Amino acid sequence: MSILPRYLMRTFLPLFALCLALFTAVLLMNTFLKLFSLAVTKGISLAWILSCFARLLPYFMSLTVPMAFLVALLMALGQFSERGEVMALRSSGFSFREMTWPFLAMAVFFSGLLLWVNHKVSPEGLHSFRSRQSQATQQLARIDLEPDSYVNLGEWRLYAKEADRATGGIKDAYLVRAGVDRGLRVSAPRGSLRLKKGQGFMLELEDGTLQLPGRTAEKFTSAAFARYRLFIPLAAPVTVTRAADTQEFKSLHLWGMARAPGMPKERRNEYMVEIAVRSAGAFSPFVFFWIGAPLGLGFHRFGKGKGFVVSLGILFLFYGLLALGIGLGRRYDSLSFAAPWIADVVGLGLGGWLTLKAVER
Repeated sequence: MSILPRYLMRTFLPLFALCLALFTAVLLMNTFLKLFSLAVTKGISLAWILSCFARLLPYFMSLTVPMAFLVALLMALGQFSERGEVMALRSSGFSFREMTWPFLAMAVFFSGLLLWVNHKVSPEGLHSFRSRQSQATQQLARIDLEPDSYVNLGEWRLYAKEADRATGGIKDAYLVRAGVDRGLRVSAPRGSLRLKKGQGFMLELEDGTLQLPGRTAEKFTSAAFARYRLFIPLAAPVTVTRAADTQEFKSLHLWGMARAPGMPKERRNEYMVEIAVRSAGAFSPFVFFWIGAPLGLGFHRFGKGKGFVVSLGILFLFYGLLALGIGLGRRYDSLSFAAPWIADVVGLGLGGWLTLKAVER
């Protein structure tokens, strides 16, 4: 690699890394607050939060990588223009192609990477993240004992006439199982509920009775016990099956579902639009190159600050057109796959016109 491409990349790559970190942090902030609140409530470790972020990062890459590429490209070229380096390169005989091909190579690399991420890695990571989050919401971290009230213990419901939250002691306890063996009842005059750190809760009842209803209301099985123990793990069994969203399916699976016989038109349009959005989003760095490169090189004293403002305007217009395409694709069956490409087509058309103007100068 010659001196010029290395010099261009030394300016571009730190700006790209900074923009990527900034955009990722902004998008993750809301999720972080929710996860942190869940972790504190449920007593979940920091490692669990970090593992969730690792699963969620590919999903945000479809937005953060193109945005960071465009902003870094315009800021880098703006910096060159502000220092008069663009004019010096033009005066030395460097063509538009020679000054921009390293950025084009980066755009092609990022587009290829995003094709793989958007169609495979991102759906898998999002599905894993939401599954772990769903399981965490059902995890028991503490049990608030209140006298003369019921408390849920996984499959069980516990009632205590008297309860001491400090010691875990209970009196006149009544326990009902709501899952398997529905109707099982346990009662005892006294007992205790204590935490086994990192494992779960141990409920112990003394000198009580156990009743299991029979096939008819008039018959039941009853037994007396001196001591009855029940362990409730911190990670309660998942009782609700979570339905996966469209974004959690890999593109090949979505394509198969969209082509399945008898699939409702609305669902088929949704699947086709999702596949198209993933592809159109993956090609956005390539589109942004053809807009950003001529803009950055086509203005005298473009400036880093102006480059940042212009990049935000381009992003607003591009993703606005993408949202328009999504709406049209979901509404019209014939446009379900083509409409999300509106943003890319318009962007390439604008980029081609800008490039011709830049080359002519």
